[in-house]
Amino acid sequence: LCVLEFCGDGVVNNDGVEECDDGNNATGDGCLPTCVLEFCGDGIVNNAGTEECDDGNTDSLDGCSAGCLTEFCGDGVVNNNGTEECDDGNAGTGDRCTPDCILEFCGDGTVNNGGAEECDDGNAVDGDGCSACITERCGDGAVNNNDLEQCDDGNTANGDGCDATCTL
Repeated sequence: LCVLEFCGDGVVNNDGVEECDDGNNATGDGCLPTCVLEFCGDGIVNNAGTEECDDGNTDSLDGCSAGCLTEFCGDGVVNNNGTEECDDGNAGTGDRCTPDCILEFCGDGTVNNGGAEECDDGNAVDGDGCSACITERCGDGAVNNNDLEQCDDGNTANGDGCDATCTL
């Protein structure tokens, strides 16, 4: 008995024309209905559920990794078409990278940066209690603290023209 070979008969045949033949016409199971192997980068989310995405290439940093996994803020890789400034792989704050993958900096209005900031009032104005993310205080050598100081000679000693509370 002579049986004609065809794609979908469950046997890889046809003199090497078929890359696979799983005996069905389903996609997403590793073998396309055309008996061609599914692969990451073919533009179709397939491969029996191992692909989360497939943008038609094997380039990372474009939202879909070279392994066809969705890139996201918090995955530890700076990616997503330049929308991430940083990605430290966690949802913590105060470690120089926000949970939204934005760099933390002095002047952003949040005390962060791994404990390097004492304060952050969101501006670069001196004399308002927070200067360069360091809390202004009596004895720091600058008359500041929202006009609470009359003088500041850089120390908190009495009897030197400016007393310990920065008043004359």
